[in-house]
Amino acid sequence: MEKIKHWRTERSLSIEAAGALVGVSGVQWHRYENGTRRIPAEKAPSISKLTGVPLHEIRPDVFGTAENAA
Repeated sequence: MEKIKHWRTERSLSIEAAGALVGVSGVQWHRYENGTRRIPAEKAPSISKLTGVPLHEIRPDVFGTAENAA
């Protein structure tokens, strides 16, 4: 997901450091960034809170769309 990668690079955080902030490995965080692994629903709220990316953008299949969230 490009938005979480942008968040991380804007803060000059390593992949490992970003992952550690939400309790995942750097490898796992990298997979989230490049889209090879979907962010698990149980991790989505902490990633959303950390990065400011809305839940409905992280996991629209679980948390709906912006219209549904309002």
